[in-house]
Amino acid sequence: MQLTAPSVTFRPVGPDDAAAVHEIYCAAPSYFDVLSIPLPTVREVRTELETAAADPRRSTELVLVGDALEPDLAARPRVAGYLDVTLDYLEPDDATVNLLLVREDLQGRGIGSEAIRRLEDRLAGRVERVLASVYGKNPRAQRFWRSLGYAFAIDAAPVLEWYAKRLYAQAADDAERLLV
Repeated sequence: MQLTAPSVTFRPVGPDDAAAVHEIYCAAPSYFDVLSIPLPTVREVRTELETAAADPRRSTELVLVGDALEPDLAARPRVAGYLDVTLDYLEPDDATVNLLLVREDLQGRGIGSEAIRRLEDRLAGRVERVLASVYGKNPRAQRFWRSLGYAFAIDAAPVLEWYAKRLYAQAADDAERLLV
């Protein structure tokens, strides 16, 4: 169990980073097993990153982690995962997490949770709602999103479910606590 939140930062990626994103995919093969699809090739990842780069609403980033308990990681952040987010999708003032993928050898350490908390902080005041798409039958992903306060929102079975969290409600709750 993670006792302290890991130090999570982000680095934007583009088509020239396809090999780095592919490496994350290779380090998380269970995700592709859940989807029953083959692991994408580096060329396919590059094409996906080119598509993302052509969409001004879309942001693709590496999730980097440094850990005060591991001085080597604190000094030189390690690539821990990949984050793909689209603004103004599904609706205006929404942000959709298309994919958050953490390397399997680093899962269960709070990296994904901290990445989403930091994403929510960055999006606060810019969007009203954050959605997360969950592909396939993925109870682990469902538990992850629920643990962060996301609720089931849309059933697009058999392939996709959406979970959502309103950010402005959280900000209003925080403001109300300050007034009490």
